[in-house]
Amino acid sequence: MMRRAAGFTLMEVLVALVILALALGALIKTAGDHALLVADLETRTQAFVVAENQLHRLQATKQWPDASEQKDVLEQDGRRWQWQARFESTPDPDLKRVVLDVRLVDVPGDSGAVQARVIGFLARTS
Repeated sequence: MMRRAAGFTLMEVLVALVILALALGALIKTAGDHALLVADLETRTQAFVVAENQLHRLQATKQWPDASEQKDVLEQDGRRWQWQARFESTPDPDLKRVVLDVRLVDVPGDSGAVQARVIGFLARTS
């Protein structure tokens, strides 16, 4: 009577390696996707901080805007941001609606998409 050797056959080992490779590939893809999402969330958070800062600056200066639009480029957190404020009239002549958009400047592969938008109001002081 021939005794069978204990252990795994070559086919069983290969199947186990294929399953392991597929699982590791999925894990690496998930980790990469997570890293991209975290980076995007950080960028959007910084953009909202820039937008809120600019809105508060506009409100703090208490200057009634003559133009319907203002824009500028600034550097914050080691990145260059472009902000654009659009001023819209309201039924109250002493109140203007401000729509402020922020986008990154000079980012390779970026189409200049708006990263953050905040809406606020400016009141004319007498």
